[in-house]
Amino acid sequence: MTKVFEIVPRRGSWDVLHNHVGFRMCPGKREAIRLALTLGRMQRRLGDEAEIVLRDGERQIRHRISADSRYSARA
Repeated sequence: MTKVFEIVPRRGSWDVLHNHVGFRMCPGKREAIRLALTLGRMQRRLGDEAEIVLRDGERQIRHRISADSRYSARA
């Protein structure tokens, strides 16, 4: 099962969403990215795939973490 972690800018902070539900607000972009990557790696240990989506204005960056390998693959 694929878990989706989204990083979305909010007024003065960054919101990390897990499957479209708010998980935690972070004061900086770097902290939000770090949190989403940590959560994604935890999903790999549980046997699930994870996708991290950074929505930064018009850009959207995706990073996929596969459940069956030790290394992440970019999609």
